Amino acid sequence: MLIHKLPAELLEYQKLAKDFAAREIARVSGKHDQSGEFPIELIKSAWEAGLLNMSVPEDCGGLGLSCLEGAVIAEELGFGDSGISGSIEASDVAQRFVIEVGTAEQKQEFLAPLMESPSLAGYAMDTGIRAGRVFFRRDGDDFFLNGKHNAIANGGVAEWYLIKAYEDRRELAASGDASEQELVGGTYFLVRSGEDGLNFDHRLETLGKRAHVISSARFEEVMVPAGAVLLGTGQAARIYNQSLVKTYPIIAAGLVGVARAAMEHALKYSKERQTFGLPISSFQGISFMLADMAKDIEAARLLVYQAAQLADQGQSCISEAVCAKAFAQDMAMRVTTDAVQVFGGYGFSKEYPVEKLMRDAKVGQLTDGTSESLKVNLGRQMVTSV
Repeated sequence: MLIHKLPAELLEYQKLAKDFAAREIARVSGKHDQSGEFPIELIKSAWEAGLLNMSVPEDCGGLGLSCLEGAVIAEELGFGDSGISGSIEASDVAQRFVIEVGTAEQKQEFLAPLMESPSLAGYAMDTGIRAGRVFFRRDGDDFFLNGKHNAIANGGVAEWYLIKAYEDRRELAASGDASEQELVGGTYFLVRSGEDGLNFDHRLETLGKRAHVISSARFEEVMVPAGAVLLGTGQAARIYNQSLVKTYPIIAAGLVGVARAAMEHALKYSKERQTFGLPISSFQGISFMLADMAKDIEAARLLVYQAAQLADQGQSCISEAVCAKAFAQDMAMRVTTDAVQVFGGYGFSKEYPVEKLMRDAKVGQLTDGTSESLKVNLGRQMVTSV
């Protein structure tokens, strides 16, 4: 049974994240948006406040928070600044893969150290652009990665990275055993930041979420032991489907926070800005826009809560997770665009916060599954379930 009234303990986590966003994140949000500087001091503050890597299991020294708890916290941090909170969110996404399918040894090796200091994990993103491709070849018990990926979340600032690579079939193709273009299954590897051959080229300059570090990386004979492979070779699709039910609600919740921030700014401005002697909020055109914002945000939040609770219950909920993310990222774009409209000519001025929120929302539509690809995924789920 789904119950969307949050329990008292979860409300405490929500308040902790909300206070941190208001006290720490909000005061430097504009600065980091302008400079694009990685918020290392805020990462340290989040670790001290207990808001970093909260999904790490208890037997690895963490709190082992559920997907619902993570989603509630992600909304509050996204409300503060989705670029700054993006580093925390990306770390949580990478960890969820290890939590879901990793062995006990992998969890101790890769998750436990994250609790000892202000440390992050990272992962190779699906950005909706040509991200490049990483290949692997096996030599005994070791694997060697080669290739390039153009969008590594937390690239260059994380302790380890979740990388999907494909078996290098070129040698087999030369012998006539396989086509050179054939890609056989994907495999997830856990790659430490200090490995020889792993080099980060440059940081991607983004439209929004500018404090979030996304970097390109080159892999040149990067050695990965067999113990750092998730579930064995060729299991990437299975792992992704098993993990997205926990990662999509977290990402979607952050976008709900972005939309909520835009709505609150628009509401405040509409009550202060006057025309013909009346606040513009009293005019039907503006009040309808505000009402649409409120109902869409509420709908997105409930979709997130539903997907997160089903995931925590261990139910099959790929459709619900995809639906929550697809709706949330399009909703955030609509709400932030309307917020800019409420501000009128001031909406596109950097002196006001809504233009930044609109840019942040747009990034959300294009990363970790574009709106269009998610709809394709959801359609397939509907067809195959009949």
